[in-house]
Amino acid sequence: MRISITHKNAKLRHLFKLSSCTSLLFTVLFLSSCQKEEKETNHEPRTFPLSESITNNENEGLMEFAPATSNPYTTQNMLAALNKLKLSDEINCDINKFNIRVTHKYIRFEPQDSLENNTLKADTTLILFDYPLDRKITKGGTYYKDPTLSENEYNFQWCSVPANKSLPINVHYTVLAELYLPEEDTELVQYNETEFDDCITKLVEYALKRTDNFDTTTYDENLTQGDEIESKRKLPAKWTPKGRITLTDNVLNNNTGLRGVKVRVHRFFEVREQLTDINGSFNIGHQFRYPVNYSIKWERNDFNIRSGRYGQAYFNGPYKNGDWELGITNGVSWFYGQVHRGAFDYYYNNPTGLRTPPTNGFLGSRIAFGVFNERGRAFYRKGNRNWINPEIFMYTSEDNGSGGTLIPNSLRLYEITIHELAHASHFNLSHWHYRNSAPMVKESWAVGVAWSFARLKYTNPFNMQELRLQNAPLIDGIRFDVINFGERQYTPLVIDLIDNINQRANFSSNTDYPIDRVSGYTIRNIEDALVQKKTMNAWRDQLKTNKPSGVTDALIDELFDNYISLQQL
Repeated sequence: MRISITHKNAKLRHLFKLSSCTSLLFTVLFLSSCQKEEKETNHEPRTFPLSESITNNENEGLMEFAPATSNPYTTQNMLAALNKLKLSDEINCDINKFNIRVTHKYIRFEPQDSLENNTLKADTTLILFDYPLDRKITKGGTYYKDPTLSENEYNFQWCSVPANKSLPINVHYTVLAELYLPEEDTELVQYNETEFDDCITKLVEYALKRTDNFDTTTYDENLTQGDEIESKRKLPAKWTPKGRITLTDNVLNNNTGLRGVKVRVHRFFEVREQLTDINGSFNIGHQFRYPVNYSIKWERNDFNIRSGRYGQAYFNGPYKNGDWELGITNGVSWFYGQVHRGAFDYYYNNPTGLRTPPTNGFLGSRIAFGVFNERGRAFYRKGNRNWINPEIFMYTSEDNGSGGTLIPNSLRLYEITIHELAHASHFNLSHWHYRNSAPMVKESWAVGVAWSFARLKYTNPFNMQELRLQNAPLIDGIRFDVINFGERQYTPLVIDLIDNINQRANFSSNTDYPIDRVSGYTIRNIEDALVQKKTMNAWRDQLKTNKPSGVTDALIDELFDNYISLQQL
């Protein structure tokens, strides 16, 4: 079933425009089902000035790589580098402390079907990349698809794992190389910050030079004339990658920290990741001597965002020393950020009391958002989380109702994300009942959920011309969203049950507006009444069993009659 990308309605407009919304303080609930995801710092969010904007083409589209070189970290190459180190009198260290052996394996997983893919993703201890780790990135991009794969095949997943790690069962893979990683050698941890630490770096440098992988820009400019002065060169100081990720909201006109984003750094096979805190800040907590590749992988344990139908969405940042300050202001990455923000709130920062949407359960079956950089209408594909296709389809532009193109703003994208996740959560209440529910039940519920979240984040949506009531067309006695093309199923019923605004009375008894003398329900009350209900009548009758004070069965009937009568027209 294809549903509308928009769901704001007449009542939503009334409430945003006319009600006196107060700022609400709520307890932040950060829930994570993945052991390796770190807890966030709990402090108040702040607004930040813009930093590095994503304004050039190098940050969008297909990633590109330099030609492959020999792998510097193979055990064979490390042994050769150690032999060179033995012959050199340029450094003074006990090279017998090195025990070159296979410490890690460089693996390419090759899932053949949805079962293998989900089995792989269920192992949350693996730090998986959709692109190779042993090739220099020449164009960052937002996605990668191995050229040997067809469009409908699952992408390869590359990673580096400890040699003794158990791998997911029944998933195809190839061991690309057996590695020795001196920086990750457990036998050498005791020498961290000692003189021998420099010897570890020297071994790595020799291995990089032998394979034409050493970045000469890391040399001191005054000491790059030849090996004869190699011993005089001072090694770069160690540093810790950290920074901040912010996202522009073009409705609230601010730039705030983007919370719960998975930020990664890697230098060949040395990989670390961390989640951003409430201010969008991150600190990897691991030291490097040389530049690293910064990136964002738009995923969490329970949802991920794709570039279109198949490819995992990324933001590949700079290769650099020092902090990464990223302000996401435009491009398709801005849409990824908006989707992430809505999904994060529903899953991990939910003050409404609503049930969580489907979580990463059996075999890694998490919700996937496919973001298409084209015009279209968002829709939810009912419960097909084992398909190669995403469950939720979203688009970067939409029809404005008169044949033109509308670029949705931050508020609209936030609501769309919540709306579609509300369908997934509804499906999770009872698969059979959802599949057989009346469209008005499904859409009225999703409209109300989106409103419940949005009114907390957008307490004063000034300058929101799209919320002006006079733009909504009159359809059978009810004003509906102009962008929804008069689709009757998108009603403000859930909002009516919660708020204390009677549309008919507040607008001079204009018969264009529903009679709404019901108030006092909570969104969770309404969700509880929805369990295993397929029709508006059944939902109405269940709501009567747990009425707020002052609400009668007759008033509930009166409210529902505004909308039930439309189903027969």
